[in-house]
Amino acid sequence: MEKYIKELRERLKKYSDYYYTNNESLISDLEFDKLLAELKELEKKYPEYKEKNSLTEVVGATSLKETKFKKVAHKKPMLSLSNSYSEADISEFIERVKKLLPEEKNLTYALELKLDGLSLSIQYEEGKLIRAVTRGDGTVGEDVTENILEIESIPKILKKKVSMEIRGEVVLPLSKFEELNKKRLENGEEVFANPRNAAAGTLRQLDSSIIKERGLDAYFYFLVDAQNYELKTHSESIEYLAKLGIKTTGVCEVLNNSSELISRIQYWGEKRESLDYETDGMVIKVDNIELWEKLGNTTKSPRWAIAFKFPAKQVTTKILGVTWQVGRTGKITPVAELEEVELSGSRVKRASLHNYQEIERKDIRIGDSVFIEKAAEIIPQVVKSVKELRDGNEIVIKEPTHCPICNTEVEREEGQVDIKCPNVSCPGKIEGELIYFVSRDAMNIAGFGSKIVENMLRLGFIKNIVDIYELKKHREELEKLEKMGKKSVDNLLTAIENSKTREYSKVLCALGIPFVGKTSAKLLADSSENIDKLMSMSVEELMEIEGIGDKMAQAIFDFFRDEEKKKLIEGLKAHGLTFVQEKKEELPVQEKIFIGKTFLFTGTLQNFTRNEIKEEIEKLGGKNLSTVSKNLDYLIVGEKAGSKLKKAQELKTIKIISEEEFMKICGKKN
Repeated sequence: MEKYIKELRERLKKYSDYYYTNNESLISDLEFDKLLAELKELEKKYPEYKEKNSLTEVVGATSLKETKFKKVAHKKPMLSLSNSYSEADISEFIERVKKLLPEEKNLTYALELKLDGLSLSIQYEEGKLIRAVTRGDGTVGEDVTENILEIESIPKILKKKVSMEIRGEVVLPLSKFEELNKKRLENGEEVFANPRNAAAGTLRQLDSSIIKERGLDAYFYFLVDAQNYELKTHSESIEYLAKLGIKTTGVCEVLNNSSELISRIQYWGEKRESLDYETDGMVIKVDNIELWEKLGNTTKSPRWAIAFKFPAKQVTTKILGVTWQVGRTGKITPVAELEEVELSGSRVKRASLHNYQEIERKDIRIGDSVFIEKAAEIIPQVVKSVKELRDGNEIVIKEPTHCPICNTEVEREEGQVDIKCPNVSCPGKIEGELIYFVSRDAMNIAGFGSKIVENMLRLGFIKNIVDIYELKKHREELEKLEKMGKKSVDNLLTAIENSKTREYSKVLCALGIPFVGKTSAKLLADSSENIDKLMSMSVEELMEIEGIGDKMAQAIFDFFRDEEKKKLIEGLKAHGLTFVQEKKEELPVQEKIFIGKTFLFTGTLQNFTRNEIKEEIEKLGGKNLSTVSKNLDYLIVGEKAGSKLKKAQELKTIKIISEEEFMKICGKKN
């Protein structure tokens, strides 16, 4: 056990020192916290093996020997906070505080956003900024004053001539982070794994002009010795900082108990997606400053505060292998097979590698430790490999020369990064076509997931999309399948039957015409009125439809010249699917209040489905766009708004309205 504890301690020291020296993480915060918690438990169980300078007892960097900056001792230690990962931990924290303060009957707690950046302490004398120091090891930090002067959001002169020390976090806005990594990729440089590493790496540059160029920002959340300024609560101190011109997040909610705290933490867990900076949790502090001294500190953390960590957005794991998948268009994409890990509340064993060019650019190998995250909070993807942890046994990934499903030689279009299987009968393509056909954006056949598609193909019940509507012939056989049964089969067959009523544009989308998605399928449906007219259109006629470019027009034309596709369409017609556009009553021109205006929405809407709001916009003469651009007039924002909101705010020319405001414009009651 002594050997294991020593090895664990050395591993943690290596990860910590590398971060503070190189501004990069070798493992994710979650993994680091888990290892640190394990070491803490082992040191508690085997105190004879505990060392004085163990990471369980110190804050931040274990060594500043290699620092490029002057070392400065903090007047008061910069302690770290104890981390919690469950709602039960919050309740336990509240109970501990109550036990330590039995005489206090009306305790309140301040709840704040926990920023994921670089901790900083700034001193002002007579209202003038004189020094900025990083956290360092909590006792001694680095003097980064010259660099801090380049951050525009940090006031150099306060609104009042007061002397004080404040603490906060230097961050790199997400919008700036994306720009920075894009430039680094273009220049062939290693990308930053996350905004925090980028912020730390930027702040610790010897060339201070880089700070301004990259657009660092800072928020402050703590006034040292706040009681010296006649402030009684932490929430009052945050208001005081704001009045002096010091930037805060604006979030400091005073709450009374654990249930209120948990409710607001859940709210911010969703709301944080609309912020332009990374926040990895929430901080809870006893609001009454006078009680802090009574509660005291441990060697590392204050007893009057705790940090609640949100489920990790980014974790580290190992690549065990690479699988090459064939999609409905024949595109062959690499997928990383991973050591299973928890990410954003779900277990993940696979992650996207996008394409071979991306693998080469990021130098990703089988056996690598890698950072993974969820793209747009849905699809896990590999961000980067950790080359520093390689042991020489890693295997270079090779691009396939033949289709992994049917062994046909792959092709690559000139100027394209993707490789494709040209075999129209490739089982991988057929499976992809079927999965797409039954998906939510297409025919939306409830309960017909990828696993069922896979089983139906394996058993020979379906060979193409038309066979889906003949599955009722196999009812008895279906009922005998594992996890099916009579009720499941009834529900599936009913969902298949109901899909026959899907509108023409949905059916067009489901056909899987290259480059044709939901929006373009609707354009084609509105312009063609029926499938026969659409199939007879020339490339030139297709290009006359607004929103249909030359590449898409050629793909549509070629699709309808394929004899196999024609047979499938005839088969679907025979089963009663809708191939005619329903005529809708047109509003008089004077009532089309959105003519010439473009719209996009983001987040969850309360009064409309996605299709309903699009139809409402089009009914009133407006046009729906699929992305944020300078051509967008209105962005309608619902709950859990994401990156579209950030982009719209950056452009500054787009009018951002709530769902309620949109309804008011339309003359609808909420």
